[in-house]
Amino acid sequence: MAQLDVMVFDKTGTLTDGGEPTVSDAEILSVNNSLERKVILGIAANLESASSHPLGTAIRKYCDSEGASSVDGSMFEETAGRGLKARFENPRCTAIIGNESWLEENGAVVDDVTSQRLEGWKTEAKSVILLGVRDESLLEHNAFNVVAVFAISDRLRPEAKPIVSRLQHEGIGTWMISGDNTKTALAVAHAVGIPPTNVIAGVLPHEKVI
Repeated sequence: MAQLDVMVFDKTGTLTDGGEPTVSDAEILSVNNSLERKVILGIAANLESASSHPLGTAIRKYCDSEGASSVDGSMFEETAGRGLKARFENPRCTAIIGNESWLEENGAVVDDVTSQRLEGWKTEAKSVILLGVRDESLLEHNAFNVVAVFAISDRLRPEAKPIVSRLQHEGIGTWMISGDNTKTALAVAHAVGIPPTNVIAGVLPHEKVI
């Protein structure tokens, strides 16, 4: 049998439980109060209804528990490892939900106050999800506005740190790969004892296949 030199862990579902992450923090940032809170939560829940990802499930459960309005989207599009997009008739808008890269790709801008809040959540090893809405009732061209942000906590497996420590004691290198943002990934790696130099973050699902 060949000597094992390196062990690479996927973050979600391997070092963390992965099965039932929960929304630990959420903020509604509706621009000039054009959308009610329950409608914003309804848009988020409906978008995530098209996803089977654990983070999407966590957001749906949270929105439902907070009394989200019933809204129906159409023309759903999903970009793996990034997020989702859909059209809504009532309210008349296009909405996107996903990570920061997905919002940036669609031209959404996160203000400084919200950005600082997200950075704080990341240092607590939480994943962040953003909801952007573009009002389609306006005649002039308009951009996506970030109207809600969510922090999702995924509990570390209790055996993760001891296993990593044992492997390192046996001279086996430990690495972590994650689709999450760099700061969150580094926080998880630190918690289980994986060196920051051995963390690869922002990896799309198909890029994890060797």
